[in-house]
Amino acid sequence: MSGFFGKWRRSEAKPSPAAQAGSYPEAEALLPSLVIEAERIGRQLRAGVHHQHRAGAGEDFWQYRAAHDHEPAHRIDWRQSARSDQLWVREREAEGAQILSLWCDPSPSMNWRSRPELPLKTTQAQLATLALASAALHGGERVTLLNGPEHGRSVSGPHSLSRLGQNLAFAASTPLPQLDTLRAYGQLVLVSDFLMPPETLDRILRDIAARPARTELLCILDPAERSLPYAGRISFDSLEDEGQLVLPAVETLAEPFERAMQAHLDQLVTLAEAHRAGFTLHHTDQPLMPALLGLHARLSGGHTSGGSLRP
Repeated sequence: MSGFFGKWRRSEAKPSPAAQAGSYPEAEALLPSLVIEAERIGRQLRAGVHHQHRAGAGEDFWQYRAAHDHEPAHRIDWRQSARSDQLWVREREAEGAQILSLWCDPSPSMNWRSRPELPLKTTQAQLATLALASAALHGGERVTLLNGPEHGRSVSGPHSLSRLGQNLAFAASTPLPQLDTLRAYGQLVLVSDFLMPPETLDRILRDIAARPARTELLCILDPAERSLPYAGRISFDSLEDEGQLVLPAVETLAEPFERAMQAHLDQLVTLAEAHRAGFTLHHTDQPLMPALLGLHARLSGGHTSGGSLRP
């Protein structure tokens, strides 16, 4: 199933070469509104999470954060940890700044929607990425993108959000995140439709395990990718220049399609659980905020083991 929607889309009128050539300026023109909306969502994310407990003044401020999977034992605050089922590390504020690494899938399968009134998957992915970045930057964290012209370069401060947006708008269509710059013991969010073979995601998560990071997967799907809305004889265009695929009586394929897609999602959740990553599912016909709230809460110190499929 990942192979079908990862490569084929229902045939539509194709843009002219001139329109395609103007796609970068169009993306740049959309950036200001995207950044403004990301700032708004980022503020809501910050307000929706109870942040670290701290005491003292100046450089003596301290905070607790949830321990990472491979945290050295000497860094655990055992007294604080005994009060809950979570292991906690106590840090001075100067130590506490974390790096949030983000990957927003730029592959062709993201640049699609089944209906004109829906947002493109890539637009929702970029908005989610920038909203998480905004919340982190306002929280004093550093943020880095794992794709784009400046991949791996970390930035800080709320003023950096537009720069991150520029990098997302002009990211090359690389199919997989570039993990060579991933910092150990940081935080990582992968934003994609994950219409890839499960073995590919397994390899990615194994590579991440070599540089331990608290990992979250945000899966963004168009509703037509969960339930085929088509009927009759439908032609599908290849996203990889492989011509057209014509299917008669598409409605007869709806039930097996839904079973196959659910099986694919179940495999993704199982992989996430095996690698102690969180998994959140978002459909583009639904508000983005509920998906981001839970994900951001886990990044901020909530329960992180295992995955959760959110229909």
